[in-house]
Formats: sequence, structure tokens, C-alpha cells
Amino acid sequence: MNGKQMNNISCIKQTVFLLAVLSLFYSCAGPMSYIHPTADLTYIKTVAIVPLKNLTKENEAEGKVMNVVAAEVLRRGVFDVVEFGEVDKVLREEGAKKKEGVISKSIAERAGKRLNVQAFIVGAVEEYGVSRAGSSAYPEVSITLKLIDVKSYKILWEATHNVKGATILDRLFGIGKKSSSDLCRELIEEMFDTLFGG
Repeated sequence: MNGKQMNNISCIKQTVFLLAVLSLFYSCAGPMSYIHPTADLTYIKTVAIVPLKNLTKENEAEGKVMNVVAAEVLRRGVFDVVEFGEVDKVLREEGAKKKEGVISKSIAERAGKRLNVQAFIVGAVEEYGVSRAGSSAYPEVSITLKLIDVKSYKILWEATHNVKGATILDRLFGIGKKSSSDLCRELIEEMFDTLFGG
């Protein structure tokens, strides 16, 4: 093997190494989160999930995400979750606008009493579906969630997270792509890790 071939092999190895490092860098970014410094969540027994705001072009993305949020909260065994239909009915009767992703303090207090919950989960789905970069297409999910105390209306916890279904290496070599629903489950789990611990 001559010097030029050795140089080419060395160059290829360095490029692959650099891409691997970049891939790890881009795929390991975790959720950005906040927990109120005086929050004591032990009093929370039951939560209600307010219909999330859908900022995506994906029809019914908020419903898909709400199902995953409820399943993850229940899986953790920390809070109970009120059935969506009951939450929707009470919020409408109290004057909340449908699919706004937020509720006012007065509505939160009244609806909280009626639903017998100590906190609401509110938020928005910012991305859900397939994104494009040049000729590549890959799934992407981006969500923001907040846990709001019914009485004080304080934000007890907030997290925002964005996950892409393809790293740089995936895009180059076409490997390991995930679906939007797979990404959504991973993303929600990582978000709740910041509240309950992983």
C-alpha cells in the first residue's frame, strides 16, 4: 500500500469518527426542564390533561400525544389521570376554549374542584410527523408540557423536548430510522424523567 492510499484510509477513518461524534452530539440532547424550587408534589393524587394545542400540520397529533402522556403518567404510578371525555366536558361547561392548550386561573380552580384534581397538565405539540432536509425525510416530534397547581396556578414543572428520528449517520447510511409514534414515546418518557427521575 502506497502513501497516498494510506492517507486516503486515514482520511476516511477520521471522517467516520467525526460523523459518529456529531451523531452522538445531535442525538443525545435531552429535554430542557424546570421544577419549582418549593414544589412538593406529594399532595398531588390525581391530574387532568387539558387538550393540548396542536401547532403541527398533522391532524389529531394532540390526541396521539395525550394518549402517550396519560399512559406514561399512569405507568409511573405516581398520579391518577382523569378520563379525557370527563375533562373535556367539565372544561367546556366552565368556559374553556377547545384545544387551546391552556386554561385560565379561574377555570382551573372551578374545574379542579369538580374533577377532584390537584393539578393540570397543559401544553402544545409543536412538531409531529415527517420533516425534510434536502432530499432526506425523517420523523420529528417536539412537545412542551407544564404541570400547573389547581389552587395557586403555579407552574410546578415544565419541560420541552425535540427529537429527530434520524441522526447524521442515519441520514448518510439510511439506518435506524424510527416512526413518529416511537419518537413520541421516547420523548415523553425522557420528559417525565425530569419530573419523576429516570
